[in-house]
Amino acid sequence: MYKSRPRLSAIASINVPLAADRYAIDNPAMTYPISLNTLLLVALISLPALAMAQEQPTATDAPAPATDMGALYDLQRGEAGNPPLDEKLGRQLPADTSVLTMETGGQRFHALRQEAERAEPWGWILLLPDPGMGEAWTQQVEALRFDLARHGWLTLALEPPQPDLPTLPERSLPVMKSFSQASEPTANTPPSPASSGAVPASADDDTNPPAPFAERFNERIALALEQLPQQENQSHILLAFGRAASWSAAYITAHPELDASLILLDPLADTQPNAPMLSELWEPLGSTRVLDLYHAPLPGYPAAASAARIRKAQAQRAKMERYRQAKIAPPFTGWQPQMPWLTQTVRGVIKSQIVEPLEQARALEKYALPTEPNQTKPGTVR
Repeated sequence: MYKSRPRLSAIASINVPLAADRYAIDNPAMTYPISLNTLLLVALISLPALAMAQEQPTATDAPAPATDMGALYDLQRGEAGNPPLDEKLGRQLPADTSVLTMETGGQRFHALRQEAERAEPWGWILLLPDPGMGEAWTQQVEALRFDLARHGWLTLALEPPQPDLPTLPERSLPVMKSFSQASEPTANTPPSPASSGAVPASADDDTNPPAPFAERFNERIALALEQLPQQENQSHILLAFGRAASWSAAYITAHPELDASLILLDPLADTQPNAPMLSELWEPLGSTRVLDLYHAPLPGYPAAASAARIRKAQAQRAKMERYRQAKIAPPFTGWQPQMPWLTQTVRGVIKSQIVEPLEQARALEKYALPTEPNQTKPGTVR
């Protein structure tokens, strides 16, 4: 805005016409033309300065400072905080998804129900996400629960409980000794808690620790099963992700009346205390249809292929006739809303290994000819 220089130029131009006026006084013949030119020149030179002076606002007319929208957004976001999960689910999920809010053992959790797009569903599939996913469990089940519902399955995705916190080993405190004579207790000095043998009250004594993970996991499954129809001639499937595999297998072995098939998707060993091991569950699962699906390579789990080979060998040694294993072709690149390779593989093995064998078994029972009694000759005593 070159403010200072135009003002200096205007003052210098005014001095020149004043000298010309003095010359015009000495020459009367040139008085009128020079004076008119001088006035015009002064007016032309003064106009920019006057315009600049008018453009400068005064202290009283200064506009209000502009609002910092970035700072305002940060402030509003900090004041609002994180909305509850049910509010997030209500905003993110489509209108045809039912969000079920349940509570058991003093803990509140959610389940996502997607109705089958078929007049008579093939059955229901209970999706059990990895317990270590946290709030990202909805992303892990998104592709499968929508795709399976579009192909005739009622799906219910269950929010997993938080894993148990690792127990810290007890640590012995160092023995503190003082060699100062002034440290001896006197009659006016109360004894310290350590010297008197009193144990200070802990702040955690009033808080009730949560139930073990196995108890919370089983309670959630039992409550979720109450929300699913128990109809005959329909397939019932538990689909477990990652570290939910062994917990789901243990639940099926403990509830044979459920008569459900089990799908393991990228099963991982859980490191929680008292976590069940698949290697100890193959034999109890002998009569259960188990489909073992895995990605290889799997980011963060380089032993995915060798672990799958070990699981298959263990199932064969346990003489599991209904165990099938399949590798999902493309490498795993993260949980996405659309995962065609995964959904097609899951639907394919469900159809070939669960639906069709059950339909064939039911057809044999329905159309089986009744056995005729042995005919005997008349008069023969049986």
